[in-house]
Amino acid sequence: MKHVLIVADGDIALHFVRKVLDDYSSNNFYIVLYKDTRFLPKNIPNTFCFYECDYTSAFRLDSCLADKDISDAFIVLQNEQEGDVVYEYLRKNYKKSRIVRSIHAPEISYENTKKRDESLVIIAETNAVASRLLLRMPNVPVIPRGFGLEQGEVMEIGVPSGSIFAYRQIHTIKQTGWRIVGIYRANKFQLATSRAIIYPGDVLLVVGEPQVMRMIYNQIKSDMGQFPAPFGRDMCLIIDMRLQEKEAILHDCKEAIYLHRHLKSTSLTIKVLHATDFATIQEIEQLNQRDIVVIIDYENLNFEQTLYNKMNEKVGFIVVSQEIFAKRAYRRALWESKLPVLKIGMHSLRPDNYDYTLPKKALYTQNKMLYPPNVVASLLVTAGDEHRDSNISTLIFDISKQLNLNVRVYDFEPDSHFAHAIDEEFENLSRIFERKYTIEHSNADNPIFYIQGLGQPVLHFIPFRVAITRSRFMAYIRTQFESIVCMYNENPQLFLPINE
Repeated sequence: MKHVLIVADGDIALHFVRKVLDDYSSNNFYIVLYKDTRFLPKNIPNTFCFYECDYTSAFRLDSCLADKDISDAFIVLQNEQEGDVVYEYLRKNYKKSRIVRSIHAPEISYENTKKRDESLVIIAETNAVASRLLLRMPNVPVIPRGFGLEQGEVMEIGVPSGSIFAYRQIHTIKQTGWRIVGIYRANKFQLATSRAIIYPGDVLLVVGEPQVMRMIYNQIKSDMGQFPAPFGRDMCLIIDMRLQEKEAILHDCKEAIYLHRHLKSTSLTIKVLHATDFATIQEIEQLNQRDIVVIIDYENLNFEQTLYNKMNEKVGFIVVSQEIFAKRAYRRALWESKLPVLKIGMHSLRPDNYDYTLPKKALYTQNKMLYPPNVVASLLVTAGDEHRDSNISTLIFDISKQLNLNVRVYDFEPDSHFAHAIDEEFENLSRIFERKYTIEHSNADNPIFYIQGLGQPVLHFIPFRVAITRSRFMAYIRTQFESIVCMYNENPQLFLPINE
């Protein structure tokens, strides 16, 4: 497991660490070494480890970094002599890691070091401030780092080995709200063409809407089969004992554990609201394990407050019951979280013989699951509008690969104007993720009747549109299929956030 190391001291380093905590904690695992107690936050996400130590001591560094694979290291220290000591230790022990170092002196003073170390990035604080001031001068061309709105509408994104973008032609990647405009390869720049192939190690020059760009960045950087990344590393099941019966609560816990065991989830939190039945609470608390934490809320927090707290902890996947999802205010809060949400169905995901007490390692033999899911396939229904968001397609195949499911698409168009781009997109993803898929085009069978007539349980993927958050009494007069199907409780339903 790769880690990002931050060795920090001083006001600039403190601000940097806080920015990382706010913006990027869900995408990587971090180790922060510090001496000043100001660096220790009140709430530490599960992706962070903080160590107060003497980082100039090789013995202390060995203790903190033992058996850790450091891919990137950031040295942001006030004392440059201490920075030199830390740099020499890291370069000796992590020869291929990228090291980014902040210095006070002019960058030219480290010119010889940079020539010897191609993986060293020097950021001179004086140069950085001067460059930022220069951007505000009239009639001075801006550099990409400070381009435009400075909100991320222009990015350079490196393509790692294992990325779902590697070895793909650009025209096979659906680009809605963003574009690949150039490729940096072997220190040369080339304009992107539709037939150009992306290789690991390439750096893509990408432009688009800032909100979309962050999703694309996470997609490119993520390996195949990494869900719940890029949203986060952890799962959370929220239970409300005022709304749910004992059997339903225990069913939900076992479903969540099954998903946690079979997805790339680091930990599962079972949050119990409005504790009333202490016998049931005792049964739930027996589920506590190293990677499963049961938290009983005795503070009478409401659902919205609990969800907000979990978002601050960088949870990446929320699991709820049918009873919770039925409440309009709760659906609205879930939609606003912009996180994937699983509504547990009457049909189980887990097989009948599933042993939820087994650790994760026991579930795999020669990379094959011992417990395939009870559902027969993943299902996506496109009804009445163009399939617009390629993020959904990628997530469907990512999750299906981890759960060992094939993908089924039902494309309903009453006027028979089928979007054949869907076929091409799913064909490409099927090849990349090594998952079989089938697509059925229809202009006759209503999607609701199609789902009810399947006869077999499926994991139903649904775009999480704002229409789902509105009153259910008005659902039947709306044209959006999702407004109606979200009330169907037979199958487990996974709602995926989209950009509307």
